[in-house]
Amino acid sequence: MSRVALEVWHLTLVMSSKRKKVSTGDNEQQKLSKKQRTVEADDGEVPSTSHAESSEEQETEDGGTVIYRRSQTSGPRVEEDMEEESVVDLSQNPGFNVEGDDSAMCGIIEKIELKNFMCHPRLSINFGPAINFIVGHNGSGKSAVITALVVGLGGKASVTNRGTKMKGFILTGKQTAEVEIRLRNQGQDAFMPKAYGRTIIINRKFNSDGTSQYKLKGHNGKVVSTKKDDLMRILDQFNIQVENPLAILNQETSRNFLNSKSTNDKYRFFLKATQLEQIKEDYERADEHKNRTIEIINDKVGMMPKLEAEILALERQFKALTAVDDLKTKAQRLRHELAWAFIIEKEKGMDPLVKEKNHEEARLPSFKQHAEDAKRKLDEVNTRMNEMTSRLSASGGDVKSLQPKLNEAKADLAEQKKTSRNAQLEVKRLEGAVRSSKKEEQEILNRIKEIQSSAKHDYEAERQARQQKVSELEAQLAGLEAEEKTTDHMVDQHRSCVTKYRNDQFKLNQESQTLQTQLAKNQRNLQAMKASQGNRLRRFGPQIPDLIKAIDQAHAQGRFHKKPIGPIGACFTLKDNKWALPVECCLKGLMNAFCCHDYQDEKALEQIIQSVCPGNKITIITSRFKDQVYDTKTKGADTRQYPSVLDMIQSDEPMVYNTLIDQQTVECVLLIEDGRTARQVMDPEKNPPRNARQAFTLNGDQVISQPTFRYYSSNQDKVKYLTTNVEDDIAAIEADIVNLQKKVGQMRQTSTQLEGDIQSNQQLERKGSTQLMKIRDKKRKITMEITELKNIEDPAPVDVATYEEEVKLLRQQIEANEAQLLVKQTVYREQEEVLKEADDKFRKIETEVKSKIGAADQIKEEVGVIVSQLEECKRHKKHYDAKLKEQELKIRDVKDRIVKYQQEIDDDIAKAKEIHEERITTRRGSRNLGNEIAQIERQIKAQEKQHGDPAEIGRQYKEKRDSFTKIRKEVHQLKAFCESLDVAMSKRFDRYSEFRRYIALRIKTFFAMFLNERGYSGKITFSHKEGTLDMIVHPTKSGKDEGNKDLRSLSGGERSFSTICLILALWKSMECPFRCLDEFDVFMDMVNRRISMEILMNTAKEAKDRQFIFLSPLNMSNLGISSNRMRIFEMPTPERGQQTLDPDP
Repeated sequence: MSRVALEVWHLTLVMSSKRKKVSTGDNEQQKLSKKQRTVEADDGEVPSTSHAESSEEQETEDGGTVIYRRSQTSGPRVEEDMEEESVVDLSQNPGFNVEGDDSAMCGIIEKIELKNFMCHPRLSINFGPAINFIVGHNGSGKSAVITALVVGLGGKASVTNRGTKMKGFILTGKQTAEVEIRLRNQGQDAFMPKAYGRTIIINRKFNSDGTSQYKLKGHNGKVVSTKKDDLMRILDQFNIQVENPLAILNQETSRNFLNSKSTNDKYRFFLKATQLEQIKEDYERADEHKNRTIEIINDKVGMMPKLEAEILALERQFKALTAVDDLKTKAQRLRHELAWAFIIEKEKGMDPLVKEKNHEEARLPSFKQHAEDAKRKLDEVNTRMNEMTSRLSASGGDVKSLQPKLNEAKADLAEQKKTSRNAQLEVKRLEGAVRSSKKEEQEILNRIKEIQSSAKHDYEAERQARQQKVSELEAQLAGLEAEEKTTDHMVDQHRSCVTKYRNDQFKLNQESQTLQTQLAKNQRNLQAMKASQGNRLRRFGPQIPDLIKAIDQAHAQGRFHKKPIGPIGACFTLKDNKWALPVECCLKGLMNAFCCHDYQDEKALEQIIQSVCPGNKITIITSRFKDQVYDTKTKGADTRQYPSVLDMIQSDEPMVYNTLIDQQTVECVLLIEDGRTARQVMDPEKNPPRNARQAFTLNGDQVISQPTFRYYSSNQDKVKYLTTNVEDDIAAIEADIVNLQKKVGQMRQTSTQLEGDIQSNQQLERKGSTQLMKIRDKKRKITMEITELKNIEDPAPVDVATYEEEVKLLRQQIEANEAQLLVKQTVYREQEEVLKEADDKFRKIETEVKSKIGAADQIKEEVGVIVSQLEECKRHKKHYDAKLKEQELKIRDVKDRIVKYQQEIDDDIAKAKEIHEERITTRRGSRNLGNEIAQIERQIKAQEKQHGDPAEIGRQYKEKRDSFTKIRKEVHQLKAFCESLDVAMSKRFDRYSEFRRYIALRIKTFFAMFLNERGYSGKITFSHKEGTLDMIVHPTKSGKDEGNKDLRSLSGGERSFSTICLILALWKSMECPFRCLDEFDVFMDMVNRRISMEILMNTAKEAKDRQFIFLSPLNMSNLGISSNRMRIFEMPTPERGQQTLDPDP
């Protein structure tokens, strides 16, 4: 009840504060007299903008009025980013000295800047402190300045009458628009001068998606706030009324006001302009709250008699109940005994745990002894291993040191063999030459004898014998060629077999290495599966449970704005587990990812990850958390025939769905069992389902439909994270490990067989090569013999003297060759001795190297044995260490259980002491005591059921009595408050009526006065009861020649002038640091326009602490009006792409 009263009282205070903002004419005159200052003429040099290519300055005779024109060839400003170089810059910068200006101290507009706003790519206007004119042709963007002023100061788009949405104000083709307004902030009424300084900069940016942002800056450009509430406080401080149609009068409002035929519309305009409408609404709302309060008071008053009767009945019932105190006392005593009976029973439960601990501790020394023995054996084997490694290293060093000597001796031996071979060839050549010469000599001598012995000789028999010999040799040669071909083919076959077996061995080794890698991977997966039997998070990594625990602790400490979610794969389950493999193939790395609310949470999570699992790369996705899942009805795939990944996932976290939608668009990924069906469904030429981009099959294959049709086979055949039956997966992995081990063993046997086949074929290849060399040597000899036989010719009869001369020459040649032969034989024998020495040296070094290598091979064999022993010792040590650790864990677990059990006992003792301080020794069991207590409680309930519960009745009696007292007090207070509120509201309504009458009278007076400036007469008639405002204007001063005329019967100029008079009269009844008037003279003739201008100028001169902004499409230079406090800004002629049409001929 009191809350309603406080709400009503608060509303009356708000109305009172708003009431003070509307001042009467007398208060306005007093304020003007207090703030009246001498305004110095601002006729100094006006700096032109640095980016304008052409500008003109025209000074009137009194040096006061300055006209600025801007062409549309202005270049872009250097300090601002432009998307296109051809953007037209219409900025104007007349400037005025703010620090030396004694006009309005706060609230007036110093400057407005537009960027991509309506028709202006860029526009900047510096306003003077008093009178400002913005002139230009229709369509040049004058009204856009007023629109920008309204929305820049927080006004709604609908208030401007130029659109309903902010994005409609953005220049066509652009994504954003900006409006920046500078307000003067000086004097005693300045708003937070320490933060903002002498100027407040209000920046509002609009986006094409309909959003906008505010930035409130100080005079130095530093952002002070980004809240609209702070902007509203600034406007309240300066009394800027953005939505007051009289403060900023745009074209649409002015046109509607001129063309309105309803006197009620004019009256509503009057109320809204003078804020009387707001005050009236506040009074009506307060009265509504008061009536609601009275209704509540009446309801409470009606409830009071019934409540009083209930209190009396409870009081009588409470006094009648006194019979169950003894039973409750006994039950309380038994509860005390029961509490300690529980303690005694629980202390007896400690004995089995102590026995178990003693038993496990007794077994511990045996495990320690086994572990120490295994460690000692491992150390011994390591020592032997180190010794053998040292010996092997030393042996290798000896071989390495002998290698240069061996290479040198080998090279020397090869060189000596070459020299000896050359000497041997030279000796053989000379011996052959001697034999050939002697043979030829003997043949010639025999020929001489034959010639001498017989003049005739039968050469035909010798020729036939030679031919027969040649035939036999050619037959042998053909047989050798066939044998050579066969042997060469066999050698090639053996060489091919060696190459094939080596390739097979290489492939086998690669397959074996792949299987070993898969075996190691399966063993790791097996360990992870076994570890994840008790904790599913271990599937995502051994350190993930610790990471989750650290995240929970950090969240409890308040380090996160919202607790991170992850791993994402652990945060959801599947509706059908047969799709586990395709879902994992689709999500890939997202299964291990974490999701954070903002970048501060991301930074905190990164620190935790680095401390808990350093070196582990975990993906972190930053996205603001939402409580609702994204709506994917329009953008999701058509799932009527095939489900999507999103349909198959179920989770309690909306952000799990949203993250998968953002990162992997799972609403567009279908699940199709068969690969062939998936390819047919996703084929772009066969019209795939709506919005379906990808599909996954049961075996994890991926089908992509857009942008190009592709099919990828999955390289994953096992489910890693989403499996539900861990035991079956463990059994399957163990079976795979056994099969892989068998395959690796089979491959090793096959590799050994291949190595034997390679060596056998290499041996056969060497044997065949040797045989082939022998065959080719025989072929060479037979070929030479055949050539010699074929070269023998039957000698023709010659003279004996010729033969004797040849014999003489041959003997000389033989003697010369024998002399050379003796020399060469001596050289050869010497070279053979040198060769033997080089060979002995090489054989000696080679024998030494082979002995060292043999020793190293023996050491390697021993090292291999030791490695086997070392592996066995490591396995034994690992086994016994694990057993020891397991035993220690058992003991620690028992001790922890004992400690935990003892803690439970201590906690129970503390609870028992809370029930009864002193320990009660009892032999009764807790069940016996509990049964007795239950029996007593049943007796108590039976008594209370018959007579009622005293405690409950007492509680109800006290609550009813307190509630009755409180309601009676509140009703009394609220009645008094409503009575005083009625009196206050009656007075306020009287004052409101009186205030409204004073304002109306003031407006009537000023309206008649302003009409008189033109020689017109007229009046304004208010009917506050009917809510009408009627204007009557006589174009002549006397008004006798014509009857009463309303605005509809006047000409356009007369109507516009009358409207100006009304606006000026209303201005006399409102407070605002600036006034804006758009196209007030559009329908006036030159006389009405000049007089209107004079009235406006006089009004502006009188209101020296006010700023005026007038917009007109007409030229101001021919009015002859000037002032040293006036600024005129001329907008450039718009380019609309218009062309002149040639008249018809």
